[in-house]
Amino acid sequence: MICKKCGREYEDDMPKCLWCDAPNESLSSQDGSETASADSEAQEEAYRESLKKLIDPELERAFDDNVRRGKSAISWTKFQIVLNILFFFVEVKTAGVIQNYQVGTTASEAVKSALGTILLCLLFVAIPFCVFIGKNWLWVYHAHKEQSKFTETFFAPWGAVICYYIPVVNYFVFKALLENQGNTLKLLGIKAKTESNKLLTWFFIFNIATPIFNYLTFKSFNTPILFISTILWIILTVLGIKLIRVATANEQAVHDQLENNRLNKKVEEIIAQREAV
Repeated sequence: MICKKCGREYEDDMPKCLWCDAPNESLSSQDGSETASADSEAQEEAYRESLKKLIDPELERAFDDNVRRGKSAISWTKFQIVLNILFFFVEVKTAGVIQNYQVGTTASEAVKSALGTILLCLLFVAIPFCVFIGKNWLWVYHAHKEQSKFTETFFAPWGAVICYYIPVVNYFVFKALLENQGNTLKLLGIKAKTESNKLLTWFFIFNIATPIFNYLTFKSFNTPILFISTILWIILTVLGIKLIRVATANEQAVHDQLENNRLNKKVEEIIAQREAV
């Protein structure tokens, strides 16, 4: 070891220079890092213990409410799948008639009927579609909002809402949420669901494939491409339902832990009161 003060050499494991008594900075930094590491571990352990005993009725209700929102979002998403399947058959039945129509010519009764059918279907699915969108937005907003009480989140609640229906980006919305939930459950000593990793991988793949076929359908409409596009959308939506189920199951686990903490506290208070009498 070369002393920075006097420039003389001494053994590396010496606490200070033999010639000028200057402290060995390498040993000091090691001791500091070890102390910092020990302090960090102690803080993490203290946080873990406090989290296991956390009592917060308001947060408990918030998690319970969002589990209900998740279940409602799943129900409306299933209904939307049924509506899209029905709309697919309407499109197949009317598309040929509309494609044969030449702009500038008088529309035949068949063309008018086909256009009227498409318009009625769009009006019929408009309200359920808006409810489906709104239910999913509400759930993902509150999922990120409640999770932010425990861990730092990459997506702010409104950021998650904005990105929720953007292809590929919504993969990261789910990924960030599930990873943060997993970390929280680990601190609580609860095992998180492991199938989320496989679901996320498939969700990412179909997030790429579905928009491509949607574009092909828009560019050159034909029944086979429309059929593939519809199937891909259904699979992507089902994967989204499964991811919501995993996330709501994690939320339910946190809610149950908070509920148990509250009930245990009540029991302890009752026992303390009886012992005091």
